[in-house]
Amino acid sequence: MAPPLLVHIIDDDDAVRDSLAILLETRGFDVATYATAQAFLDHAEGGIEGCVITDVQMPEMNGLQLLRAFKARHLDVPVLVVTARSGRTLAEEAMAQGARALIEKPFDPDAFVETIRTTLADRPPT
Repeated sequence: MAPPLLVHIIDDDDAVRDSLAILLETRGFDVATYATAQAFLDHAEGGIEGCVITDVQMPEMNGLQLLRAFKARHLDVPVLVVTARSGRTLAEEAMAQGARALIEKPFDPDAFVETIRTTLADRPPT
């Protein structure tokens, strides 16, 4: 049996964080959650396994700023950006900053999980 796949969820909304964690844990993923982008970055100092799901709109450091911080710190981790806002400009900016996908809320849970599985499958082994 393959080891569980690790997903890091960054969202300032407790309910969103918890519901995403439950969804992914029931689908066989290991999940770590963070209330702020900075909390995740503090954890990521030694490198990161798995992938990251981050909200766009968060206080202090938003999802796009987090992507820029990944680049500045040379953190090579696939990132999926989740947003309630839609728009081509936001999608273009997220992809330009290194996001693998922009997922708009509300989303289909099965499609969301499949996007995560595909993202993790495409990641080279560490």
